[in-house]
Amino acid sequence: MMIDISWDMSEQTIVRKIATQPTQQTLPEPTLKKVKEGDRMAFHAHVNVESLPEGKHLKKATIFSNVPNGGTWELISDEGTAVGGRGTAPSPLMYFAAGLGLCLMSHVEMLAKQLDIKLDSVRLEQRSAFSTTLDLGGIHPKDVFGKGEHAELHLLIESSEPTDKLSDFVGWCAQACMALQTVTRATPSDVQFYINGESARSVTVASYD
Repeated sequence: MMIDISWDMSEQTIVRKIATQPTQQTLPEPTLKKVKEGDRMAFHAHVNVESLPEGKHLKKATIFSNVPNGGTWELISDEGTAVGGRGTAPSPLMYFAAGLGLCLMSHVEMLAKQLDIKLDSVRLEQRSAFSTTLDLGGIHPKDVFGKGEHAELHLLIESSEPTDKLSDFVGWCAQACMALQTVTRATPSDVQFYINGESARSVTVASYD
């Protein structure tokens, strides 16, 4: 039996659930197409980001998806004081890294239940390494490149299941994890900009090797 959870959220929290259905001007509305068993189901994460009037890197993201009852969420992001922020909320990269670990843990939970694998406890420890040529002003923007260097995800499992069985299980979880596959494989990205609501143009995203 699933226990209902009621979080105590207010206007002061950095993450909260809202009832308003957001809209996007340039993208189609979220829809989930029914598929046959064994076919690929398409999940969409929709995100609207806006700068907050307080400035200094404070931003609000509104997140929703095409998954029924997935909810709509608002979260606040900041940057550390080293790059001009206030350090009042996780940075975008922190949220990104957290999503990687959280997605893998979701698959561990779901596949363990599906396969009846007995796990006494599971905890994930993760380190995601990033780099940038940004030095806060000394380098021209055309020469600034960001890069994901390496992600280490360690699953600490307590279980009486055989090691070989757990090895296969963890491999299947990593294979199924959409977030992990996003960073492990090259994912096509399309960056466009709109001028005064029209004249969309695509921008070539150069990579740093």
